[in-house]
Amino acid sequence: MATNPTPTRRFRWLPNLDRVTARTATLLALLALLLLGGLWVDSRHDIARLKNDLSQRLGDADALVKQNQDVSEKAERFTRTAEDRLAAIEAKLATSQNQQVALEALYQELSRNRDDWVLAEVEQLVVIANQQLQLTGNVQSALSALQSADTRLQKMDRPALVALRRALNQDIDRLRALPFVDTTGISIRIDSISATVDALPLASETRPVAEKPAPPAVPEGTVARMGHELALELAKAVQIRRIDAPELPLLSPDQAFFLRENLKLRLMSARLGALSRNEDSYKADVHTATDWLNRYFDRTAKPVQADLESLRQLNNTPVSIALPDVNATLNAVRNARLPNKAPQR
Repeated sequence: MATNPTPTRRFRWLPNLDRVTARTATLLALLALLLLGGLWVDSRHDIARLKNDLSQRLGDADALVKQNQDVSEKAERFTRTAEDRLAAIEAKLATSQNQQVALEALYQELSRNRDDWVLAEVEQLVVIANQQLQLTGNVQSALSALQSADTRLQKMDRPALVALRRALNQDIDRLRALPFVDTTGISIRIDSISATVDALPLASETRPVAEKPAPPAVPEGTVARMGHELALELAKAVQIRRIDAPELPLLSPDQAFFLRENLKLRLMSARLGALSRNEDSYKADVHTATDWLNRYFDRTAKPVQADLESLRQLNNTPVSIALPDVNATLNAVRNARLPNKAPQR
């Protein structure tokens, strides 16, 4: 019967090796478990940290979304406002374009009728000049109106208006050749005379220059002296003087007042006659004022003499002259307007 062989010496360490290997495996397993636990704990911390980061980022994203929503709403409101304003601007632009078209049409029409407008203005100026000559006799105003009309015709520079300008310049030359009547100066001189009427001395108020007599000898005695003084008082109460004009009227204060007022009215009437170019009325009033000054006022007084000299010069000053008319120019401008007038509907 065979027996197990006795193990050799070289394989005796194998059981110890198995025990060492088991312990090593156990240690390795423990280390692996510890490592896995650490990894698990780290992963839990990482997951928690990731969750916190994720929640924070989600909160930031929500805030950003809300902010974007607010910005979007504001942008939408701004867009709507801009669209409304744009629509209003487009409406105004359309209105402006329509107005511009209307203005261009009106300008074209005015350009076509510019000559007729100028001729109508020239006609009006000639009519004004004719009225000034016929109604008031104001030569300077009529001349100014005709010169303005000639200036407007110069700007047109049309050969067809040569005849009109010729007639217009003939009337201008005729008005320039007329003598100048200074109605303003006449009115001022009459007013200056009227202002002195209240201070003019009347002829009935004149007093002779008193001569200084030699002092009389005073008689001696009371009775003689009293008689002498009584004679002196009687001599002062009754005076005899020479009057060169025996027909000189004596005027009461009321009569003197009305004389001065009537003289002012005569001077005012003369002024109105000068302004209205009424030669007869003007000369009659100046002659009456001169006669009253000679008759009722002291002609030796210097103010009276100055007023008489002024009245004499006014009496020799004409206030009315023969004035021409401008009918030829008026007919010429109306004939020039006939081809340009549109037919009436």
